[in-house]
Amino acid sequence: MYNEGMNLCPSCHLQVRSTDYFCYNCGANLKPKPFSISIWRQLLLYIGSIVLVPFGIIWGIRYLRQPDTAAKIVGTITIIITIISTTLVTIYTINLLNDVQKQVNEGIEKQLQNVGY
Repeated sequence: MYNEGMNLCPSCHLQVRSTDYFCYNCGANLKPKPFSISIWRQLLLYIGSIVLVPFGIIWGIRYLRQPDTAAKIVGTITIIITIISTTLVTIYTINLLNDVQKQVNEGIEKQLQNVGY
């Protein structure tokens, strides 16, 4: 039996009043604030995805879960930037480690040659 002016909670599926902001049973937010897709927010997300690499995935997933198509696009771009940043950081880290290892090995070889081995 469904009463007029009542809605169902998306989490626990109990009836709640249409004026309620939270479910009285489970505490679910019934009227969540939509995610901002302003140009400044997008810039912050994209820069954050480059600088704080792992968080870009989390932020992107949050935007992908929104019903708005524009928010989904922002989430997709955020995840793509994060993947590219992660790949570049990984490549540069591997190259740096290889260079350091090469220099250490050359230093050891020079010391061994000076000692007479």
